[in-house]
Amino acid sequence: MKTLLKQIAAIGTLVVQTTAFAQQPETDQPAYEEYGVVSVGTRRFEWDTDTGPAWIKVLIEESNLGSKGVEIAEVYFPPAYEGESHPHELEIIYVLEGELDHIVNGESHLLTAGMVGVVRAPDLVVHKTISEGGVRTLIVWPLGKEVAGFEGAGMREKDLAQ
Repeated sequence: MKTLLKQIAAIGTLVVQTTAFAQQPETDQPAYEEYGVVSVGTRRFEWDTDTGPAWIKVLIEESNLGSKGVEIAEVYFPPAYEGESHPHELEIIYVLEGELDHIVNGESHLLTAGMVGVVRAPDLVVHKTISEGGVRTLIVWPLGKEVAGFEGAGMREKDLAQ
């Protein structure tokens, strides 16, 4: 757990710098009057692949942050997984365990534990698992608006807030 917290802190500076450039909607309310943002996850989205289940555990989103904007999730890609090419407005992916082929605009970049990859519009990315044990990542979407897309993507949802 200490290692995960250190890894999250390591990308904290990058998130702060990135979100400084993001404009929050004028209707966005302050995150909270008293600090209470502690999360072991709000929801989990799962989908089946040819090599086993993959999942996204949402850690921070509007429902527990109290305002729109940054979303953070832990994502697991099973062994031999290769996703489809897709865009992101802005995505920061930090590898916690395993090796990930981070293919941006057709160019392969091997990310190992402790490495960060960034995808910005209009880039297209493919996530491909290299390691036999799968890949566990921490993904930050500083501009938000990603979690809402999971609901319509054919994924099974599990509520973790119970």
